[in-house]
Amino acid sequence: MKCAIYIRVSTQDQVENYSIVTQRERLEAFCKSKGWEDYKVYVDPGYSGSNLDRPALKDLLSDINEYDVVLVYKLDRLSRSQRDTLTLIEEYFLKNNVDFVSITETLDTSTPFGKAMIGILSVFAQLERETIAERMRFGHIKRAENGLRGNGGNHDPSGYARVDGELVIKEDEAKHIQLVFNLYEQTHSITKVQERLKVLGEPVWRFRRYRDILCNKLYIGYVLFSGEYYKGQHDSIISKEQFNRVQIILSRHKGKNSNKAKESLFSGLITCSKCGENYHTYQTKDKLKNGKFNVYRYYVCRARRFPSEYNQKCTNHNWNYKKLEELINHEINSLILDKQIIENKTEQIDFESLIKKVDAKIRRILPLYVEGKIEKEVLDSQITLLTVEKNSLMEKKLNQEKQTPTTITNEELKQYYVDLLAADFKTRQSIIHKLINQIFIDGENIKVEWNF
Repeated sequence: MKCAIYIRVSTQDQVENYSIVTQRERLEAFCKSKGWEDYKVYVDPGYSGSNLDRPALKDLLSDINEYDVVLVYKLDRLSRSQRDTLTLIEEYFLKNNVDFVSITETLDTSTPFGKAMIGILSVFAQLERETIAERMRFGHIKRAENGLRGNGGNHDPSGYARVDGELVIKEDEAKHIQLVFNLYEQTHSITKVQERLKVLGEPVWRFRRYRDILCNKLYIGYVLFSGEYYKGQHDSIISKEQFNRVQIILSRHKGKNSNKAKESLFSGLITCSKCGENYHTYQTKDKLKNGKFNVYRYYVCRARRFPSEYNQKCTNHNWNYKKLEELINHEINSLILDKQIIENKTEQIDFESLIKKVDAKIRRILPLYVEGKIEKEVLDSQITLLTVEKNSLMEKKLNQEKQTPTTITNEELKQYYVDLLAADFKTRQSIIHKLINQIFIDGENIKVEWNF
């Protein structure tokens, strides 16, 4: 028996004495008691059991065909989600003829009782997780009702520091924020505020940071939790009267640029190769003699668009929106042709069908032995040969799957290309984000990093 030992701990689990060392000692002792000398240990330290996004678990699942049994200390070490627990056991372990054993609950999926108990216990594991989450939510609400800001996140809010769970004003940042509110009332523009700050020799923060500060009620003494504002215990930095005046100014600007990012087909995908900043869309208009406007849209590096936020203005090129879209469409079309050549050269063998045929042969042999038509020696010999054949086919099937460059077929790529030319904006944007991981702009050169 070849065994995969899986161990998971989180901070809370270590307090409850489910440490890595404890789990490993007991699991290895269990293996020795069973005579399982061939085992490998997979460890996920400090990972939550609420999802399957864990590196060691992913490694185990990719190696699953190498094992006969997966061993854990306790069921909730595998997962605290009922759905994920059943998915792992039924879709990964049992489908690959791999048993699952939990030594604390003495569960063993090789028995009918063990399979039934897995379903029951996974329900309680999820119930415990949801109960903990509910208690935490009530705790956050109670904290907000008492005027205290949540402790989540790694960063303190601008203008404040967290001391013993309470917000305390940071004088230097508070003065900066007061200056920003004053300048915004004068200029009605965040970009002009940044320019003024630079002239005054003040530090210059990002546009988005100032935008969030200007509309955040934290600075007039409120805390926010789950969309609700509560009167805070901390001191305010801005007066309510000034805050309300600023909200009126902000409301006048709302909507002018709010839909530009949404209408950006490559939003969040473009990176500047010169300075590492993101590209975003920028729109300009030229008024014609007949009173109409020509509208031009570009992708521009943030460090070029907002030089006041940086020590040096980026000189990387702007890209016309339509030109870049046409270029990416051309790349996808070329990819379809290249993939068609690869698929034509590489014949995909239906190993699943061949394995089923071997299983059918095994099922036909057994009745012959039961009916006395063949001797046991013949049966054993035939079963051994067919088992070797089946294992060989399964190994070839796995190797073929590993060699396949993408799960997206050529037909799917063709359909994506058609949709990119004719579908609505949301569909096109969804396709782009499904196909592309990142786009790098270096002057006139475009490099596309695909998701497959």
